[in-house]
Parts: sequence; C-alpha cells; structure tokens
Amino acid sequence: MNVNRTEILRLEREKVLRNIAEEKGSRAKWLILLMDIDDEIEEIAENKLKIAY
Repeated sequence: MNVNRTEILRLEREKVLRNIAEEKGSRAKWLILLMDIDDEIEEIAENKLKIAY
C-alpha cells in the first residue's frame, strides 16, 4: 500500500509543480498542497525506516 501511495503522491507532486510553473490559479494554494504532499511522503519514508528497525 505504501509504495502505491508514494507513487501517487509523486505523480501528484509533479502536477502541482507544473501548475506552479504555468502559474495556474493561486500560487499559495499550490505551494500549500506541495508542502502537504512532501509531508506525507516524508511520513511514509519515516514509517518505513521504523519498520526496518
């Protein structure tokens, strides 16, 4: 499940970065979404490390 979720988040992150670059909509909205995505990716990675030890 985590691998699939991480891949979905990475794809979503790419779309957000494209929207920021193309200046589609509110930049603040996209930056907040980007931070949320990055936080979730980081959380998944931390959980994987905890499981490994």
